[in-house]
Amino acid sequence: MSTLTAALSGTPLEKELAAIQSGLERVPRTDTHFDLSAWDPKTIVAVRAQWEMRMMVEHRSSMVFSQLAQQLFEANASLDAKIVMMRMAQDELRHTGTCAEVIEVLGGKAEVEADLVVQPLAKHGNATPEERALRNVIYTTTMSEMIACARFVATLDRTTDPYMRDVIRRLLSDEILHGQFGFHYLAAWRPWLDAHAEVRASIERYLIHAFAIFEEELAPRGAFPALSVDEMRLGADDPKLAREVFYGTVEHAIVPGLENQGLAAGAAWRERRRLA
Repeated sequence: MSTLTAALSGTPLEKELAAIQSGLERVPRTDTHFDLSAWDPKTIVAVRAQWEMRMMVEHRSSMVFSQLAQQLFEANASLDAKIVMMRMAQDELRHTGTCAEVIEVLGGKAEVEADLVVQPLAKHGNATPEERALRNVIYTTTMSEMIACARFVATLDRTTDPYMRDVIRRLLSDEILHGQFGFHYLAAWRPWLDAHAEVRASIERYLIHAFAIFEEELAPRGAFPALSVDEMRLGADDPKLAREVFYGTVEHAIVPGLENQGLAAGAAWRERRRLA
């Protein structure tokens, strides 16, 4: 475990970072101010803990996209796909900084204990570089990032504090691209998949396993305590709502989106189970 921070270097690299961020942010920052004194301290502690978790998750996602960019290179993906994937990795690092900003606004110190070991992406056995990239793009973007996007939308709908709405909108604006990436990537590779029916069949079998893992990881289980009204107003993530959002997004967005790209995702979702 190490201490994850969003500390900057104190060198001219900070100026380069500012230039990059100004060019990449899709939603301009507003001058909203957060009044810490207006909220119950217990509510602040609960909401701050969620932003600490988000900070770790966003940082970990940057590791995932960085590795996925390498797999796109190995698969000889198009130039735009490689560049956008690297941009997505950068988005997640910017989000790490945004989460740190929120933690400090909520009265905390933006230092989070985290495991910084880079966990390798799946190699999928003897899969070719092309299939390996397709599998991991599907899982990380059309599946995981689509859920992240939907959860942000659901949270934003219940958030009333202007500062928190501003922050969530900035994160959501990038997550939309992250969730859409895989569908665009599949569209570009569809002619190749049409010419490699055995790979399409292999990916469809993989989806049976992937959907099972996906459900285990991202569909919260258990009896969850109800959020307070103030927690909802401050944009706290609601596990009970997240579970509803998960199944709604899978059935009405992810599965139809994959079906539109010629994959038998509906059957895979119905048959989902861990495969040996």
